[in-house]
Amino acid sequence: MKNLIKILATVVVLGLPAISFACDYPERPKLPDGGTAAKEDMIAAQSSVKEFLAAVDDYLSCIEKQEKDAIAALDSPDEETLKRRDELLSKRFDAANEEKFLFGEQWNLEVRAYNAHRATEKSE
Repeated sequence: MKNLIKILATVVVLGLPAISFACDYPERPKLPDGGTAAKEDMIAAQSSVKEFLAAVDDYLSCIEKQEKDAIAALDSPDEETLKRRDELLSKRFDAANEEKFLFGEQWNLEVRAYNAHRATEKSE
């Protein structure tokens, strides 16, 4: 079923090249409390974390392509315009990469809390 959806999505995207799609920033998944979460919740969250990080990478690729397309559409842009656009793109990249880092750190804290809680349960 997933393959069918991917194929249909590809056909739609290739069949409508004139439509410009916006690059949507992915929604950050909610993380379970590692100190109280069940193993199943942590495993599910791990998948969500990986999907989110991959989606941020897709977002970065999208905004980079969108910017290249926008610059290509400009009629003889001057150096100042190109510099300003590059600075804005860099800021967007930096913000998204910072979010990935902070989210990864938050996930690591929850994993450590989960492991500490499990160790405490085993010693009792």
